[in-house]
Amino acid sequence: MNKVPLLSCIALTLFLLANGAPTLPPPPTVLQYLLRDLIKVQDKLQNVSERMKKYELHIPSNTSSMADLQCFTKELTPVAGALKYESKAQTIQEYINNINETVNSLTGTETTQCHYATKMKIEGFFKEFVSFSQKLRALTQ
Repeated sequence: MNKVPLLSCIALTLFLLANGAPTLPPPPTVLQYLLRDLIKVQDKLQNVSERMKKYELHIPSNTSSMADLQCFTKELTPVAGALKYESKAQTIQEYINNINETVNSLTGTETTQCHYATKMKIEGFFKEFVSFSQKLRALTQ
């Protein structure tokens, strides 16, 4: 085996490790993906049944940090479950999965203690979620 290509590969690997190879886009970009998916869900919610529009979710109180995004996503699991009975909800479930993955990439695996202020219908919940995400994006720019 030729040692020159092997040594070149090792040198390049060490260089990337030393200088930190990029693994994720910076938080404003990731938050932009989150906002895009949240807005898509808001748009798609116009087509769900009246029963689903009355579905209520808990709104976290005292949200101020990136970790508080988890409090919003904890409420998305029952939404995804309820949406499986909706005929036009497949794409909403896909966006919810994207939202969960994006929040997990931003917050990591450590769980946050959540306190909830009130319940709100599903459209209001996503409006609050979008508003909070926009505040976070403004803080990280």
